[in-house]
Amino acid sequence: MDSDLVEYICAMATFKPDVRHPVRWLDVEQDYDLVRAFWLGELTRDEWRSFKDMGYTYAAAIEDDAIVSCGAAWAYSDEAWEAAAVATRSDAKGKGYATSVVSFITQHILNSGRLATCSTRLTNIPMQRVAQNVGFRIKP
Repeated sequence: MDSDLVEYICAMATFKPDVRHPVRWLDVEQDYDLVRAFWLGELTRDEWRSFKDMGYTYAAAIEDDAIVSCGAAWAYSDEAWEAAAVATRSDAKGKGYATSVVSFITQHILNSGRLATCSTRLTNIPMQRVAQNVGFRIKP
């Protein structure tokens, strides 16, 4: 484990769903403009498509035709998938959007029969809170 990271796992027994905000899967083709606007135009269509090839499937909370928060289910192994790449617009932080996104992704991972994992920097206290609120526990 990277000494700058904290790693979490979540099982169905500890999972705490959070549905305060609606979340849906992003379509690689149809939602490119939404994603590009969220990432302030710094993402090419080919880069966005390449994430799918790397095992990432993105979901987002969307309001007023704009992404408020997004994240991905990263299928990095046959046994475990990660709730990864979570990001929230600065004007929406602290309102539960990331928790709803991580909950949606975690539910999908667990329903797929995989162990849900999540990792973040030790300094990223907001993400640690999100993980813990959804039922993730520090990996033993």
